[in-house]
Amino acid sequence: MIDDGSTDGTGDFLRTYEQMPIKVVPLQTNVGRCRARNIGIAEAKGDLVAFLDGDALPGPDWLAQHWQLFQCYNGVTSGFQYCLPRLEYVQDPQSGLPWEDIPASVAHTMRTHPDAFRVTEAMIQSDFAAIDRFAQEGGYPFPELKLMQDQVQVLFDQVPDSPIGWISFYPHNAAAPRAALEEVGGFDEALPHSEGWDLAYRLMRNGYKIRFAAKAQSYHLYHHHDFFSPQNAFAESQKRRRAIDLMVKKNNDLKLYLLEFWFAALWPDSFVPEEMRLNSLMAFHETHQTISGEEMQERTRMLDLHPLRRDVGK
Repeated sequence: MIDDGSTDGTGDFLRTYEQMPIKVVPLQTNVGRCRARNIGIAEAKGDLVAFLDGDALPGPDWLAQHWQLFQCYNGVTSGFQYCLPRLEYVQDPQSGLPWEDIPASVAHTMRTHPDAFRVTEAMIQSDFAAIDRFAQEGGYPFPELKLMQDQVQVLFDQVPDSPIGWISFYPHNAAAPRAALEEVGGFDEALPHSEGWDLAYRLMRNGYKIRFAAKAQSYHLYHHHDFFSPQNAFAESQKRRRAIDLMVKKNNDLKLYLLEFWFAALWPDSFVPEEMRLNSLMAFHETHQTISGEEMQERTRMLDLHPLRRDVGK
């Protein structure tokens, strides 16, 4: 477990579990998630490295499901994500108390019916079904993220060896052979976003297959995100665009820009013509397989004129 310079008592909490076979690597300062994961890879001794972020609760057989697929394919696996909407945006994960800026009605409900919002260690140990009952598909309680995961499932059902299988890989629920991670150099610590896609892309390029482990389930334990702020939402989307630009340049693959046309369908973008949007991952796969170099150049030129991409390279 990599403690990335935490200041919230995580180190003290982990020391209460010293009797368990967990190696804690404390970092004095926060180095960021990519560097922290690479340190974890370097410390790992086993054949399979499975990633789980600090805000992800594994299902009871999460690791067993990744291990089972690894034994079959000796490749990369990406898991299935759930979220717990009743916890979203409402409580401080450290104190368990409502955030000060949530609606008074929500705060009142939390105080009068705390069990409806609480995940306890006892539930995790002996009544995981109680947690699962509150779960919703997708990493966050947004319909677009459920749709993305649904499309991943369809893609792997229909084209299990699709060259865009890397799109299923999210590091907060995924696994890969340690030798493969070392071979490709781990996570790119310069990427501001979408580092899992970049890693999985490079793993596939080096010949490693990816499989979608639908039964390897994780549950997002919420912490405060101001996604409803237009400024923050825009800043997040710009990070993604910068990451895609970097991926295209470092891998010399213009087809990675097709991601933008898939996103333009998930979150409708009026600047991108309807006929150019990729309305599913199957459409993404088919376009990736058939698009000519000239057509890809045309799409790239259109992105160069996109008003929201003008400061991406800055």
